[in-house]
Amino acid sequence: MTTNKKVLNNAFVQILGKIFTVLASLFVVKIVSGFGTEFYGNYLTSYEFLAFFGVLADGGLFAIAVREMSKNNSKLKIKNEKLNSEFILGNIFSMRLLLIISVTLLAGISAQFIPNYPTYVKLGIWITGLSMALTIIAGTLSSILQARMKIHFFSGALVLGKILLALLIFLISRNAEIFNENLFFALLWAGVISNIIFCSLVSFFASREIQIRLKFDFHWWKHTFHESLPYGLSLVLQTLYLRLDIVLISIVLGSAAVGIYGISTRVLESFLILGVFFGQAILPKIASEEHDLKKVSKTLMWGMEKLLIFSLPIIIGASVFSSEIVSILSSKEFLASENFLGSDRILIILAPTVFFAFFNQLFSFTLVAVKRQRYLLKVNAIALGLNALLNVIFLPQYGIIAAAISTVFCEIIVLILLFREIIKHFLLEFSSRNIAFIILANGILLAEIYLTPLRGNLILAAAIGSLTYFSILYGVSKLKAKNRI
Repeated sequence: MTTNKKVLNNAFVQILGKIFTVLASLFVVKIVSGFGTEFYGNYLTSYEFLAFFGVLADGGLFAIAVREMSKNNSKLKIKNEKLNSEFILGNIFSMRLLLIISVTLLAGISAQFIPNYPTYVKLGIWITGLSMALTIIAGTLSSILQARMKIHFFSGALVLGKILLALLIFLISRNAEIFNENLFFALLWAGVISNIIFCSLVSFFASREIQIRLKFDFHWWKHTFHESLPYGLSLVLQTLYLRLDIVLISIVLGSAAVGIYGISTRVLESFLILGVFFGQAILPKIASEEHDLKKVSKTLMWGMEKLLIFSLPIIIGASVFSSEIVSILSSKEFLASENFLGSDRILIILAPTVFFAFFNQLFSFTLVAVKRQRYLLKVNAIALGLNALLNVIFLPQYGIIAAAISTVFCEIIVLILLFREIIKHFLLEFSSRNIAFIILANGILLAEIYLTPLRGNLILAAAIGSLTYFSILYGVSKLKAKNRI
């Protein structure tokens, strides 16, 4: 199997797994949002507040670990110990455990000083801190699976964990009267239980690849922190500019506004994670080719075409069927009406973010693979400053629509800055023919939806539209292959 096929298969497995986890997660959104916008807003706030701190606990170490374990470093030594995967993972694991403990305490204590958060939300953040810690541990151990392109084990564990979460949430909601005022905490503890199962499964699969032991080579720690710190800080800034709107909405506009905005962002995040998975899948290949500019450029162009194929139909579907999607995930309380900007309208505004975010993730992982983390730090700092400024100025006056427009605008700026750096270091040779075929296929898809009864049926449109779209692309690829013979 060629390396490109391995990357694509690796990404496909992650995407397939993510589809199941997204369905489970959206099922959870449907249930929890049924308790009202304010309740769902507080539930979402408990998790969103931890998102920033979770990236602090990463410190950029995951990407660095995958990059280093993807290389052939077995002959290198540090203090008479081979710099192999066991050495790298053992030290990365130790570093992240210390970060997890510190960051979880920092998050829990910080939440107590936000006056607008209800007491039960402040307590709930301690519970979600446990969920965050378990997720980060699982992510750390999965780096060896990612580096060896065996991520299907991680994806399987993630799917089982999410299915368990959905089942627990369902059972709790059906027996809500038993929990009474403790319903909020019961839902959060369900997340902890599911993450315990998820983390245990990932640990088992990772231990089959190498022996998992904590290692403390402080000389290597110093070197690795020097490598990962710029990327880690850039991840912090990236998370801040992507999550800042939710935090500011919770403080300025209240939990009900968080609930309305949160439905649309949950849908969007379900799509955006696909770009992250694709970037993670392609990272080992680019890292192994870092000294061959021609190969890296070719891999990058291949990845860009694949992201274009998937991002455009997602944008079309999310825009055309925004009301149907929000209705399925929540209730009419979240839909737009006269003088009310609902989650469906916000989703239409945010939909183009999929295109920009997909390419931003690919470019970010590419720059990490070739050790250009410091540039990412500058880009995300600019995005954070711009997003903060726009939200502070416009959020109080224009509400959540200002937050949505600011997010899209910042993603465009990030794409421009990253692409500017990419073309400095890589020889990108765009195939105008391939791009034209992809755009044509999406044009046919859009016409099929608008000019047929598919416009009124989301499920049917997804099934038939996907069949039409990928049949066109498959036919074109076969025709091109035949012409090359």
